[in-house]
Amino acid sequence: MATCFCSELPTLPTRTQIVILQHPHERCHPFGTARLVALCLKHSRIHVAYKGLSGDLHCPIDVPRDAAILFPHASASDLADLPATERPTTLVVLDGTWAHSKRLYRENPWLQRLQHVRLRPPEPSRYRIRREPQADYVSTVEAVVQALRILEPGTPGLDGLLAAFDRMIDRQVEIVAQVERHGRSKSQRLRPSRALSPLLLDPRLVVAYAESSLPGGVPTATRELVQWVAARVCTGEVFEALLQPAGEWPSPHHLAHMQLEQETLADGESLAAATERFLAFAGPGAPIAAWTQSTLDWGSSVIGTRPQTVLKTSYCNLRNHRASYLETVLQREQLAGVANGCRGRARERLGNALAVARWLRDQSLRDGAENSSVRNGAPAAG
Repeated sequence: MATCFCSELPTLPTRTQIVILQHPHERCHPFGTARLVALCLKHSRIHVAYKGLSGDLHCPIDVPRDAAILFPHASASDLADLPATERPTTLVVLDGTWAHSKRLYRENPWLQRLQHVRLRPPEPSRYRIRREPQADYVSTVEAVVQALRILEPGTPGLDGLLAAFDRMIDRQVEIVAQVERHGRSKSQRLRPSRALSPLLLDPRLVVAYAESSLPGGVPTATRELVQWVAARVCTGEVFEALLQPAGEWPSPHHLAHMQLEQETLADGESLAAATERFLAFAGPGAPIAAWTQSTLDWGSSVIGTRPQTVLKTSYCNLRNHRASYLETVLQREQLAGVANGCRGRARERLGNALAVARWLRDQSLRDGAENSSVRNGAPAAG
């Protein structure tokens, strides 16, 4: 509250529409300046490019034909040199670090089809609490103000927006100077055991994979389990359950991502029926393994309270580095997925997880044999 200056912000009725495409990392940054633009300019809006199912930042926005993107591309025209008839009524601005902005531009092809314009800042950025990568790079609010001075020089109050920006910077610098510093300290990191999970050696171990529905394709919706597949590590016996969604159905795009047909889910069983069948399949007390924690979370209602282990954690402990994707692990360790009769994308994912589980189990058995040989005074097998 001591640094709040909302009451001092001006309101500017500009003619130009300002559309800000924001990197998700910038959304909650305490010193982000796109928020100043949105609060002060009536004709402005922010769109956050949240990651989709594919992991990219694609975020299509409906803008007029004459919209221009403010981006220092090699083919960009200087905004001040454009004749009045070619100047945009809507300006698209990317908000984030320079690396974030380049990624937003790269993963949104619709931006690349817009008219490109750039600025010639008359002075370096006044953003003293965040460093710009080049002397001619400025913050979002500074770029917007400079562009508006070119597009509509008669609009009053633009200096007031920069004054609010300066006050924010001055207050933050003042507070930082008053904070008592005691040097850098680092809390102890509590690392989990680097040993492989003992559950890998349980002959009853079952490896599982889950597909969850994104109701209606809405990113904020609560996910719902729609497919649960599993296989015994020792015998390869397979279990599969397809569940009919109780809420809104997944979008066609998400169904295609899971490689499932709507008719297949329409014939699915209830969660209660699937749970009963799985409990009979797994048997009492049988531990469950999955490549990631998300499978265990999505299938928690089916698994119950039985022991669980994450294969990815055991792999990272064994190799002492990040695992990356499951498919990458199979390539790295020269493993082949285990064939099974499951439907959709789950067939490959379960087969890959089962292959890694068996490989980790073999590593655990080998390490146990080597340790036993050392304890007994015999040389370990080469």
